[in-house]
Amino acid sequence: MWNDKKYVRHYEIDQKEFPVVVIESDDWGACELVPEHSMVERYNATLEKYGKGKGWAEHGLERPFELKELYDVLESHKGADGNPAIFTSFTAMGNPDFKAIRENGFTKYVDIPINKGFPEKWQGEGIIDTMLEGMNRGVWCPEYHAILHHTSPRLWLELLRSDSEDGKFARELFDMNSYFQMHHLPEYEAYNIHEQYEFIHAGFQRFKETFGRMPEAAVTSDAYPETELLWMALGVKAVAIKNCRVNSGEVVVYPTKPWNMQDVYAKLGDCSSIADCTFLTRNVFCEMGVPKEDVLKAIKRNQTVYNEPSVISSHRVNYCCFVDEKRKNAMDRLDEVLTELDKEGYTYLTSAELASLYRSGWSKRVVGDKVLFRKWFPEAKVPAYAAALPKGNHWLPASVVTDEEKDYQLN
Repeated sequence: MWNDKKYVRHYEIDQKEFPVVVIESDDWGACELVPEHSMVERYNATLEKYGKGKGWAEHGLERPFELKELYDVLESHKGADGNPAIFTSFTAMGNPDFKAIRENGFTKYVDIPINKGFPEKWQGEGIIDTMLEGMNRGVWCPEYHAILHHTSPRLWLELLRSDSEDGKFARELFDMNSYFQMHHLPEYEAYNIHEQYEFIHAGFQRFKETFGRMPEAAVTSDAYPETELLWMALGVKAVAIKNCRVNSGEVVVYPTKPWNMQDVYAKLGDCSSIADCTFLTRNVFCEMGVPKEDVLKAIKRNQTVYNEPSVISSHRVNYCCFVDEKRKNAMDRLDEVLTELDKEGYTYLTSAELASLYRSGWSKRVVGDKVLFRKWFPEAKVPAYAAALPKGNHWLPASVVTDEEKDYQLN
């Protein structure tokens, strides 16, 4: 009864008529490990010294040429509607100003907005321009992930001031311009609801300044109940990773993150009963070490057994690496998976498009000076400018779609 009241469903996407794939990829823009390949050995030695296990420091901040390599792979694959494969890229909107934080004695958090640059030693030149290029090419769709990725600024500062072993570990990482502690310090921990609002609002404004629009989708496994509501209040229409169905077929939540808002009972396409928002789940994992056969098997199962779209999880670490061979292997696997999906006639959507189709029966995505409008349910109430369009996918001039708020009010 509780879940019946929590979620509602509006439209169901038939996978025989519209086989769909969404590729969600997290962690873009985050400067959390090491800025240079030359520091990987030192970083790994620090982990071993403090018994923190093995890291993945060789997977660093994305570089423009890596993004372009990824774009080329995506652009070479066309879905059933003739449009290229696309990443929904969940992006962190800030990184620590390590120099300023050290100068104030770890007493005040200072950061650098992603559109204003990157921390010292982190080579971020050209990243934002390259992301904007990907958006114009129709293969890159940024959405909101965080300000400080999986790290509460207040908890981190407390750790940096601490005399504990964890505090010493944090300071040694800090000396390398690194902040990830090998476990989550939940981003919104130690912030009340008013402070969370200011925190999220600042991140959303940065997003708009960087990418020219407000985010439509958001994700983090650090979200509290109020976090999701604040996202929605600020305009988010899709909340991702409500739960996961791993490639073996089990539906799971993260047992190591009991603070978050994941729900094992939620279904892909469930809509909030109190807000104009859709919840998405991930049901395919295309991560490091996962063979393409397992990826394709999970996608086929989603279509034939569950009659639901495939939402693929694929993090930045797969495609950005100081080791050329590892990066190439990941790119090749992506290319091979997409080749098979092309043959099967899949359509590539963004997270926001999928959420809108479940919620409203139609969706739109701006690509350059055009709008890709999808009208998959004839009975759906659509904006006036699209009322006469037949069922299917349509390109419209961007000048026709001018009033975002009016469009959302019609949902």
